Amino acid sequence: MKRFLPVIVFLLLLSGCASDGQPAVQDTPRHKADIYTSLATAYLENGHPREAVRELQAALAAEQDYAPAYNVMGLAYQQLKQPDLARRAFRAALSLDPKNPEVLNNYGAFLIDNGDYAEAVHILKQATADPLYGTPQFAWTNLARAYLGLKQPQAARQAIAQALMLVPNYAPALHLLAEMEYKDGNLPAAFSRLQVVLAQQPDNADALVLAGRIAAQEGRVSEARDFWKRSVDAAPYSAAGVAAQHLLIQYSGGGQ
Repeated sequence: MKRFLPVIVFLLLLSGCASDGQPAVQDTPRHKADIYTSLATAYLENGHPREAVRELQAALAAEQDYAPAYNVMGLAYQQLKQPDLARRAFRAALSLDPKNPEVLNNYGAFLIDNGDYAEAVHILKQATADPLYGTPQFAWTNLARAYLGLKQPQAARQAIAQALMLVPNYAPALHLLAEMEYKDGNLPAAFSRLQVVLAQQPDNADALVLAGRIAAQEGRVSEARDFWKRSVDAAPYSAAGVAAQHLLIQYSGGGQ
């Protein structure tokens, strides 16, 4: 039932006719592929990757060389935990549009998630080098993640600095920096970064777990438990939510 309204809207857009009853100029294979891809993106953003894949298959049936459809398909298969299909889709997108920074960034992030850090660095550097890329902070932050995977913390810090220079207080970059400072034992600095992150993203389950860990290590157990409860409420079935539940059990004896 939830699919009904989007499909009706889609059909109205797709069938758009001129006032004289003739087909509208935009009723072309490229236009159809664009609409299917836009609909797929909406499904993906709402957590429905399978529906997204179906729309993307329709997009590619309309125009088989439509790079944006392959890009979104890579993201959809990534959500579905089908890395081989995701990799194939991203590579198809890049074969059609090899310098597209959004595709490069998405593929780089996928490579990081699959442990291919060296290739991710190579791909993400291309994205950060594009002067026309509208959101380079994405690629710089992912580049930092790739460097961390390669055990190169100094390079990671430099990449984070670039992201924060472009967008001060950019939450993903600050979160990554907080994780590094936490591992280095600099708890006050890490907690300070997380406060900025949580001011922007109060339901960030991972940031809430880390903030709770820091509070607990500093003896503020009651505050830590509040952070973990918020993490569970925000994303109970995520890895962070599950970790928060375990921490709540571990620290169930009360505290300050």
